[in-house]
Amino acid sequence: MKEKLNEIRAKLLSTDYPQWRNLLSCVVLIALSTGAVLSWWYAYYTLPETACHEGFLLFSVLWLAVQWVVIGYLYWYRDIPAFARNALKLLILVANIWFGLFIFSLQPCIS
Repeated sequence: MKEKLNEIRAKLLSTDYPQWRNLLSCVVLIALSTGAVLSWWYAYYTLPETACHEGFLLFSVLWLAVQWVVIGYLYWYRDIPAFARNALKLLILVANIWFGLFIFSLQPCIS
């Protein structure tokens, strides 16, 4: 039993992460997070009913910049334990889902 716990702990604290997998996961995260924000930008600039939501457009710029910084951190630093790396990736993915749900649940502006 103690060996199993040590094995699990070693896996969770491992910083051994292949470079190709690191690159691929960061590219996918960048594509998904940028796609979520670009979809809002597209809706904002093509639909006249979203003109009153300029604050959320500026918020989305900050949102995207912060995500790019965190993804860049995941790419450049190799000493991040596996549990933290996986938790950060999951948080980015779930946060983008919530961002999309929030942005696209905004009411249209009254003309």
